[in-house]
Amino acid sequence: MANPVKILDNGTDISKSVDWKSIDAVSVLTKETGTFKFNIRQGVGQTYPAKTIPVIGDTIELYDSTGIIWGGTCTEVEPIISGLLITWQVTATDWRFLLDGTLVKKNYSGMDPADIVADIINTFCSGKGFNLDGVQRGNFLVETIKFNYQQPSKALQSLAKLIGWDWFIGPDKTVYFFLGDVDDGDGGGAVGDGGVAPITVDATSGEVEWNSLDIDLQITNMQNSVYVIGGTLPVMFTASNTNDVYPTNGTANTFPVAYAYSSDTIVVLLNGVPQSVGVLNQVTDPSTVDVLYSDSGRFIQFTAGAPSSGQVVKIFGTAQVPIVAHAQNSESIALYGERQGVVTDSTITSVPEAQLRAQAQILQFGHPVYDVKFNTLIPGCQIGQTIKVNVPAMGITNYNLVIKRIEAVGYAPGDDNLNIDGMLEYQIECIGSDTVTFTDLMTTILQQEQTQTDVSDDTITENLEEADEALDLTDTVTVTAGSRPYEYGPTSPQARYGFAVYL
Repeated sequence: MANPVKILDNGTDISKSVDWKSIDAVSVLTKETGTFKFNIRQGVGQTYPAKTIPVIGDTIELYDSTGIIWGGTCTEVEPIISGLLITWQVTATDWRFLLDGTLVKKNYSGMDPADIVADIINTFCSGKGFNLDGVQRGNFLVETIKFNYQQPSKALQSLAKLIGWDWFIGPDKTVYFFLGDVDDGDGGGAVGDGGVAPITVDATSGEVEWNSLDIDLQITNMQNSVYVIGGTLPVMFTASNTNDVYPTNGTANTFPVAYAYSSDTIVVLLNGVPQSVGVLNQVTDPSTVDVLYSDSGRFIQFTAGAPSSGQVVKIFGTAQVPIVAHAQNSESIALYGERQGVVTDSTITSVPEAQLRAQAQILQFGHPVYDVKFNTLIPGCQIGQTIKVNVPAMGITNYNLVIKRIEAVGYAPGDDNLNIDGMLEYQIECIGSDTVTFTDLMTTILQQEQTQTDVSDDTITENLEEADEALDLTDTVTVTAGSRPYEYGPTSPQARYGFAVYL
């Protein structure tokens, strides 16, 4: 089962210089940045000082018999003493590192997700060699999404999370953004659009290392009833549809309001008669208005005392209404009981966006989670692919999962003398829904911190840039003969103060 494996540094094959056992290439779908680590021992297997030690910024590629399986940028080189030799520990980061050189500062509304992805790549990542061949059209519109100085990878992750999709960058710089990891509830598992894996996980084909198979089914992170709490939405209420309608009783002079009205639009009617309105605890003189309005306290107060009994107070205007959406999976609730979850995101500014986010959360977390891990020596599996698992003895029959993580490690070194190619072992993890990991928690915290500072659409950015300018200076001094401007002595032209004597 020969597997020609090679490692290229800026196109140069450095495979013979690499410590085979140190090879560790990780690819992760959507959530994390992939890395590739390997060691080179100086003086072993290579001619030093030929170009065999990568330097920061080099392009690193890993190939197997199927072609390139990992690509990225050398981001760390660390020399350490190993016995009498120097071992160079090299770390490369996948193409997300190159993608994230700039920040995304833009709002999108009423666009297909494919068009949003294309604009992010073409506007903020141009000239870096990325192509959009793996981006699928959604054939639906994203109501609104706002990126407040986010790295492009985080922007794509936020968009994918909003609609329940997946994304990654292939080793050839192809951007993949697609519908995946969607369990339709029919018992068949996830139905992804990332392609089909070349192997099946079963007990008979011999395509997986049987002793490495680990199947776990759990509902710890299940959310089959999800609430999304977004930002606020300005809504204009009138006298005919306002919720703030109160009868007077002759003793109360303060009345609550359901929403925070803007002070310049709030209207108060007493039995249909408009009342003059001022703002409480500000410059408004209470004696000059009929009513004072408290935005923070959400109430109005009549300044002349309680209105007489039997009247009606109506309060309306433009209010900032909190956005709350809800979605649920009825079949999952019937089987496992209701497991509620909540998503809080103040950047959501429309009801359709909140509904879409709730539905995406249900798609990701609304079902039991199958987490299957195994090792294989067969190349060709890629993150995002759908893989069929059929192990009835372990309680899973013809169930589709999505490959989330692949770790390729050195398995057997090559030998030119024996005409044997090196081999990799592929440690694969596939999931049928999704799980909440530490990475998810930290990413959510960081994204929430970014959204706390609001940047309005009309913000003006000042760019401070260094500029090198050449400046020629010419200084001319004219001395008149006989004036002796700098001569010292009794006959010099300098002023004297009468306390010095020149001899």
